[in-house]
Amino acid sequence: MTASSDFEDYAGYTKSPDGEKEVAFTLIDDVFTTYDFPDSQKTHFYALGNSGRAAGHYQDSDGLYHGVILENGELRQYDFPGAVETQIYGISDATGTLTGNFIDASGVRRGFSGDTIVEAPEASETYADFVNASGRMVGSYIDADGLYHPYMRQANGRFISLDLPNAAQFEYFFVHGINDVGTLVGRSKKVGDVPRTSVGSLQHGLHPVQYPGSVSTEGWNINQDGSVVGHYDSPDGRRHGFIARPTDAAMSDHFGNAYTVTLSKGLNMISVLLASPTPMTAKSLVAMTGATTVITLDTASQRFVAWTPSAPDDGFTVEGGKGYIVNVPKTRNFAFIGASWTHQTEAAAAAPPAISTEVPREAWAFVVSGHLEGEPAFDGYKVIVRNLRTNSIITASVQADYFAAATADLTRRSVVQVGDVVEVRVIGPNGNFESHTLSVKVTPEHLANAVLSVRLDGIGQPTQNLLLQNYPNPFNPETWIPYQLSEDSSVSVSIYDTTGQLIRTLSLGFQSAGFYNSRERAAYWDGRNTLGERVASGIYFYQLTTPSFQQTRRLVIVK
Repeated sequence: MTASSDFEDYAGYTKSPDGEKEVAFTLIDDVFTTYDFPDSQKTHFYALGNSGRAAGHYQDSDGLYHGVILENGELRQYDFPGAVETQIYGISDATGTLTGNFIDASGVRRGFSGDTIVEAPEASETYADFVNASGRMVGSYIDADGLYHPYMRQANGRFISLDLPNAAQFEYFFVHGINDVGTLVGRSKKVGDVPRTSVGSLQHGLHPVQYPGSVSTEGWNINQDGSVVGHYDSPDGRRHGFIARPTDAAMSDHFGNAYTVTLSKGLNMISVLLASPTPMTAKSLVAMTGATTVITLDTASQRFVAWTPSAPDDGFTVEGGKGYIVNVPKTRNFAFIGASWTHQTEAAAAAPPAISTEVPREAWAFVVSGHLEGEPAFDGYKVIVRNLRTNSIITASVQADYFAAATADLTRRSVVQVGDVVEVRVIGPNGNFESHTLSVKVTPEHLANAVLSVRLDGIGQPTQNLLLQNYPNPFNPETWIPYQLSEDSSVSVSIYDTTGQLIRTLSLGFQSAGFYNSRERAAYWDGRNTLGERVASGIYFYQLTTPSFQQTRRLVIVK
């Protein structure tokens, strides 16, 4: 993140879905949108006005930078007059003025604000970043000795520079933002060091700010309430956006603890040792750890519950003193940030942090998850997953159209292995099977993610008419006859003895297409003939008949 408005909208840049290119983004009214200037190598936003207008720059195919402005959902190019390259870093909410820097044909870099060229005295290069409502501009310039000087330029054109202690040690020092009360945000890097952020004022000095547990922290924008946005790098090399809000010293100290965790590739058992400043959920734990899934044991039901990134919600609440299983595709280093937990769950649920294993051919925890299609709603639906090798069965409720069925062995014995075949079926609220059985073979990729993702379509919509085996069979004195219809039709079931004589006809009437296999929906026979008499023990045949389909199967009565 590189920019924000005073209404908690944000802008910056991110990776394209294929991971090959950096593209600009806005997050406005909780709507995330990416932008890619045509034929560019990359596109970045560095400014966002309260009106939703964004600006930044893109790099063309020759490696040159050009300003880019987002207005009314469309990108347009902006080049400062006479510039070979243009970079935009600020938009004034008061006037709409663009601020940035440009390089002319002679190769000199100068700042600009609107149509005004900004050049600090005795500077070899001048960077301009932002102008606040009172006309004060901030930026940095490089002197003849190559040293960086942060500056503030008054509305009357007067420059006030900040002399840095040990200026020669800085590889760069940029001041990017100033709010209306004069609070500044900047970023710098000393030779041989990592990028760091500073917040403060020219009068009282700039003070370092670091995201706890981060390798580097870079702040880019400061709002009227003093909140800073930027990004930080975690120990595993990932980059994350952050929002830093002002608070009092007691609160800062309370949530200033950091605990570094290393997760090995594959399955890990961890405990969240610090309480996050905001409530932590399965979704935020996955985002923090880079996990493919997170699994917890619901102590009330003694069943495992899982969350995967395709879930429609944030998942279960993450608590202190409780163990969580996470699977990561590669070794991760990250930090938990927060305060000590004020209460713990029962000690029996606690788990040691970062105990891990890597088993390429088998796994001690596994999730089968996916989405359902074919019905307008799936309230009360469940999914049953069975491993044909172990005959173990796990059940998960459907939320919206999503399910996640989890299994695990906390002693780390294998629950699934490569080549296992799992069957997946859907059960409706009345216990009726509502789908064909889906069979999937477990692959090494499934084990690497600890997740097998499936999509179950055509729920409640059979692809063919079919008469199924009655149950129980043999029976006495009653049985249920399941069937399925691929289209709406009138249905009857006839019972015959071994001589072909008709014993009983069950007229089921006009039935809608669907699965009829639960006791509530299947055809029912009480073992009596047309006269109401119980028939003798032996073999009988039952026949399903519709206007376009007929099928016969055998049943047995035992007395």
